Amino acid sequence: MAVQPTIHDHLGRAKPAGHAARPSDRQALRVTVVGAGYVGAVSAVVLAHLGHRVTCVERDAPRLERWRDGEDPLKEPGLAELLKEVRIRFVGDASDIAFADVIVVAVGTPMGDDGRPDLSQVDDAAIQIGSLAREGAVVLMRSTVPVGTCDRLQNGPLRHQRVVSNPEFLREGRAVHDALFPDRIVVGGPQEARDLVERLYGRIIKGENLFGGDGTAPRVVPVVWMSPRSAELAKYAANGFLATKLSFVNEIANLAQAIGADAGAVLGSMGLDPRIGPQYLHPGLGWGGSCFPKDTRALQAIADGAGYDFVVLRAAIDQNTRQLSRFANAVKRALPAQSRVGLLGLAFKAGTPDIRESPAIALAGLLIQSGLRVSAYDPAVRALPADLGVMVHSAVVEACAGADAVVVATEWPEFADMDLEAVRAVTRGDLLFDGRDLISPNRAVAAGFRYQGLASLGE
Repeated sequence: MAVQPTIHDHLGRAKPAGHAARPSDRQALRVTVVGAGYVGAVSAVVLAHLGHRVTCVERDAPRLERWRDGEDPLKEPGLAELLKEVRIRFVGDASDIAFADVIVVAVGTPMGDDGRPDLSQVDDAAIQIGSLAREGAVVLMRSTVPVGTCDRLQNGPLRHQRVVSNPEFLREGRAVHDALFPDRIVVGGPQEARDLVERLYGRIIKGENLFGGDGTAPRVVPVVWMSPRSAELAKYAANGFLATKLSFVNEIANLAQAIGADAGAVLGSMGLDPRIGPQYLHPGLGWGGSCFPKDTRALQAIADGAGYDFVVLRAAIDQNTRQLSRFANAVKRALPAQSRVGLLGLAFKAGTPDIRESPAIALAGLLIQSGLRVSAYDPAVRALPADLGVMVHSAVVEACAGADAVVVATEWPEFADMDLEAVRAVTRGDLLFDGRDLISPNRAVAAGFRYQGLASLGE
């Protein structure tokens, strides 16, 4: 009987091979990933799945221990499953940088008060890498950074390494799939780093035996090689365009309501145009999350710094703010002070527990500021900071008990299918505001609610 090959998990225990088909030692690279957030952790696990020898550096001690215990503190679908099949060293110090062929920078770049990214973590990582990494090692910048950052680091603390911009296009809730099956790989850096980068992503480029594959014939993923500045701008350009598209969709939905047209029919017809496509054509409360708000404001700051008036982007940002205020005002007008609102959804979108820049959280804040009380439920969010003033419950009916209005703020599928009769049985009032146009108006009315979707808010 043939002996089944083995792979190792993150603790080094041997186990039967599953999805991974490890390349030869000649193909395997030594990789150190700095940062174990969404981008860093997904990058580390995927690169280990590709067969590379990966160390992931995480300074946050509680998060580090959870990774070491085989847990996924991010709750990203598929990540914990893939983590069990690979071998990764999760460490708190960066000494392994000295032995790495590739160092992946995946630290946070939070938005500052002026709208520009805070690069303190990137600069700290660069100084450390410059002092430890061998000459000629490739430093792969996956953190989203302003245009010119890689050039600055190449001419500064990383002058002895090869700095390459490699922006990520990962969607939370689908990050593992997006990392393994990307539409394109964007890379900007010196040509002498190209062979190593294509070797790093070789199996992804060729679609060879990847976790989550559906068995169809693999396609070759295009590697788009450009200058570092172009690659840095490509990230902001993609998110800026998508955010603008969402803002335009909300404007069309608002206009349709104002003139008596059917927004769903209009947007549905737009989606059939191959120049537009059906993605991102659903109206809502506005965009949020860890990328769109930060990246659009950073892109605006880049334009301002260049003396360019980016009219379209500025309008998209303004519309996004107005969209949320418009919805909040409709709820406030319908309720007397001290009324209670049952808020369904806290995450910025379905499929993730992430509440960063969440429209649902911002909506709760606006309602509380106007004198309303808010209790909430979200399938993935179990608690909020106490200073937000929102009580989080463990079930829909608990959040809605005694509520004068129910508000749907995140597009979780379970809200579309929830038992509306059971919810109406525990509410005091009969108003249902659907900020995601998720619930059938006929179902809501049949359950005893007065339904108001995005198309029926008025001004």
